[in-house]
Amino acid sequence: MQVFDYTIEYKPGSENIADSLSRLSCYHSLDEEKTRNVAEEYVRFIAQKATPKAMTTREVEEHSHRDAEVSELRRCIREGVWNNKECVKYIPVKDELCAIGKVVLRGTRIVIPQTLRQQVLAIAHEGHVGIVATKLRLRTKVWWPGIDKDAEQYVRSCHGCQLVGQATPPEPLMPTELPLGKWQDLSLDLLGPMPTGEYLLVVIDYYSRYYEVEILMSVTASQIISRLETIFAVHGLPVTITSDNGPQFRCEEFEHFLVDNGILHRKVTPQWAQANGEVERQNRSLLKSMRIAQAEGKNWRKELFHYLATYRTTPHTVTGVSPAELLFGRKIRTKMPELHEPTINNDELRDRDWEKKIKAKTYADERRGAQPNDLQTGDQVLLKKKKSDKLLAKFESEPYEIIEKKGNSVVAQSPEKVQYQRNVTEKRRDVVSVT
Repeated sequence: MQVFDYTIEYKPGSENIADSLSRLSCYHSLDEEKTRNVAEEYVRFIAQKATPKAMTTREVEEHSHRDAEVSELRRCIREGVWNNKECVKYIPVKDELCAIGKVVLRGTRIVIPQTLRQQVLAIAHEGHVGIVATKLRLRTKVWWPGIDKDAEQYVRSCHGCQLVGQATPPEPLMPTELPLGKWQDLSLDLLGPMPTGEYLLVVIDYYSRYYEVEILMSVTASQIISRLETIFAVHGLPVTITSDNGPQFRCEEFEHFLVDNGILHRKVTPQWAQANGEVERQNRSLLKSMRIAQAEGKNWRKELFHYLATYRTTPHTVTGVSPAELLFGRKIRTKMPELHEPTINNDELRDRDWEKKIKAKTYADERRGAQPNDLQTGDQVLLKKKKSDKLLAKFESEPYEIIEKKGNSVVAQSPEKVQYQRNVTEKRRDVVSVT
């Protein structure tokens, strides 16, 4: 309008002839045939817009025409009789259904025939979006009975999602009962290297929570055996020893040493330090003391002995009694003054120990979202990788078969017959899509 030379003149609506035309109502109704045509064009417009990406309306029509269930569904809609068993599942939404040509709609969503559902699910899951996003994409365009359940199954069985998805939730904790006596069940672990190159051999008594620490120049089996012989000369031989699967504890020399002394060896699941929880918890406290000594420029050896002296004479949070008193049956004199030595009630100690463990289990299970695992022998699983960066898959792509299960530890075998023992949390079920 800027290229024209004009003058604007105001006129009230009652005097403006052009304005009356914009307010004129049409009292002529469309005939029935025209109304039907408009309705069909509208529905076809919806069908065109609702058709999933990379799938044409013609393709939906062709498959709907060949699909026996959709054909029966169109008949039920046309006749208003819902007596066919294939259409029973549509009855709850029958008032929302309509048939246009060969295609059935529920409101503004296309009812997808059976033969196209996997393709539609693949389109909705494009980009490997999660279950919720996949459902939302489907709900805006298509529908069929059980669509949400099918979407969940499709996403869970997506091989790519399984490779990079979250690991299996941890199983609920399994607290161990207090051993029947002192120095019967021990746990071993190695820490290090320390700032000056040495390693620490940590030996814990499960009953008293008393632990010995030996400084090693190397972590060979012969070095470990030598220090254990010194410790056993003071406290006696245990019944069982629990350790991780380090090469020092799996070698023939160490196994012969245990057999010669009548000691049973229990090895925890590889790559699952939590299975040896007692020693792992103590190690955290011990390492904290060593780090403080290093940060403050102190001699870590001297600080180690100070820490052990304090720990051994401090009442344990679970038993309520100091480790030294439980193991030796007497209080060890410290710099703290005391008046008397109360006796230890073993039954009360056992009850207190179990009560504390159950309380800790309940708290830990809730915090970790622990769930019982239902993996069984014969199941196909994916094995978690040891290490990966942010862009690498968390799990091996090759499925393994579970050939043995003991508690929360399983042995899985590859197609090449290579076996691995892992905690169930280190595996996830290989969900195979059913088409």
